[in-house]
Amino acid sequence: MTKRILSTAAIVILGCSPVAAAEDAPWTWAGMEILGNHKVPRSEIEKLIPIPVGGEYHKGDAPFWTEACGEVRTKFGFASVNCGDRPLRVFDGRKAYLIVDIVEKGQERFMEFRAAPAGSVPFANEEMVSISAELATKTMNAAMAGHYYKEIVEKGHLAYVDPTGNNEDLGPQVARLAELVPQYKDNVFDVLRRERDSNNRREAATLLNWCGGDVEQTLRVTPSFLDDPDEGVRNIVSRFMLHFVGDVKSKKLRHQLIDAFIFQIQRPGHGDRNKAVYSLLEIAKASPADRSYMRRHGGEPIRYLAENSVIFNVQGPAQELLALIDTKGR
Repeated sequence: MTKRILSTAAIVILGCSPVAAAEDAPWTWAGMEILGNHKVPRSEIEKLIPIPVGGEYHKGDAPFWTEACGEVRTKFGFASVNCGDRPLRVFDGRKAYLIVDIVEKGQERFMEFRAAPAGSVPFANEEMVSISAELATKTMNAAMAGHYYKEIVEKGHLAYVDPTGNNEDLGPQVARLAELVPQYKDNVFDVLRRERDSNNRREAATLLNWCGGDVEQTLRVTPSFLDDPDEGVRNIVSRFMLHFVGDVKSKKLRHQLIDAFIFQIQRPGHGDRNKAVYSLLEIAKASPADRSYMRRHGGEPIRYLAENSVIFNVQGPAQELLALIDTKGR
């Protein structure tokens, strides 16, 4: 398996932070990410949403933009406009962006997900769950402190490297997970398929990183989990897939993954777009022969993101991907 190193900073989505001191500091409003709209000039939407660019955002501030986002939907006849109850916060420069996710009429399929599971599936091993949760806390704490771990995949599972020398060695925990999780792979899949508690499904999605074995076999199953109704589950499953898609040998599977990611980049959610566009980029880099397939099946939505996103971890990979698949300018 090819050694791959990914920066946590590039793909992490910041929600609730475990680091209280950092969260008490203000964030600076940097702008709006307005995506999903293909017909109304961006400037017309910006006029209706009063984001104080350059002003401060504090954790817990009321979502003063809610009514304005509703007005955007009504005025322009969109099927949906979702701005969420808090902005996306970017570590670098402590910037805050309001995510304005628009779904135009006729595009409602991108808002549809499978029905939420209704079963109860306990984890077969609590130690693996505990270690995984510990790793999640420690890596997020490091990210919030500004000294990220690098995520490495070279032995068929996820590991962490500390390039700064400021972080704890997570090798023992990773080794224990790599030993434990493969024994309970079927249970992990079962939790993802049938467990009604989305937090438990999120834990199971994280454990995919240490399932080991035939990774391509696992990747044949995981696209179905991109249809989970919980955005956190989708985000974590996507992160898992991102680590491994560049090593897929099967052309048929690569094309199935490309199709899944192209659909995902059109969903109204930053986490979906962010991970999917990075995964497409990984495949395009590793398999140049697939670039024409990507261009034919997803050239338009990829170009749309490259030209309309303003956030670095969507705009950047989208522009890089477009440069790889676009033959018109060559």
